[in-house]
Amino acid sequence: MAPKTLDDYAGQEHIIGKGKLLRRAIEADRITSLILYGPPGTGKTMMMKALAKEMNIGFYYVKCSELLSEWYGESEKNISEVFAIGRKKAPCVLFFDEIDSIGKRRDSYTSDDVAPRVMSVMLEELDGFKSKKNVITIGATNAPDQLDPALMRPGRFDKIIYIPPPDAPARSQIFTTNLSKFLKSLDLRRLSDATEGFSGADVASICQEVKMQLVRDKLKGKPTELLTGHVMKVVSSRRPSITKRDLREYDLFKEEYGERK
Repeated sequence: MAPKTLDDYAGQEHIIGKGKLLRRAIEADRITSLILYGPPGTGKTMMMKALAKEMNIGFYYVKCSELLSEWYGESEKNISEVFAIGRKKAPCVLFFDEIDSIGKRRDSYTSDDVAPRVMSVMLEELDGFKSKKNVITIGATNAPDQLDPALMRPGRFDKIIYIPPPDAPARSQIFTTNLSKFLKSLDLRRLSDATEGFSGADVASICQEVKMQLVRDKLKGKPTELLTGHVMKVVSSRRPSITKRDLREYDLFKEEYGERK
């Protein structure tokens, strides 16, 4: 179940909670661009979608890898068209997912790579958007180490923010949101402790599997009471999608580039 507002969003209250600097700054039009980085499944897209809904502005999702074309000039045209839509539909959020696919480091280019031309257009558009206070441009990536430093230079993106896996209270909230009908019979602390290191998407997937099992049991005429042990059985069959090595890589990136909030 996706959060409807920022107040429903579990796990990043230090970033977008009521009264927090980032939320106040965005709402006051003092921030026009962000880079969000972190493991897959931590809710980068959902967070910004909830933000747009709360601000009552449009949200336009762009999967950057789909902007790339084998035809000469087509990739650059696609990027320019996205920014043109942003200007036309303002106020709005332009959300560039997998921004590393069009903003990758220059030392990773191949001889036939379109990336240099694409990067040039992207930087030009970003520079031209700095005066557009009613368009929030957001880039999201699971691989921040692949981003070209020119893209992350202050003035291009106002903020660079790490979105970590949910902590214990956040995981508990995800269980609460997804299994709201069964809370009286569940030990949320035990469940949140058992899912340490899991992403928000991992926990939501566990809840979905639990509910599907209840449906199967009901169709077979079995009891449909949900207890902590039933959820733990599913948890024990899963492994976090985020590895410790992944988390170390994000820590190294933070050490090198810091975190602009």
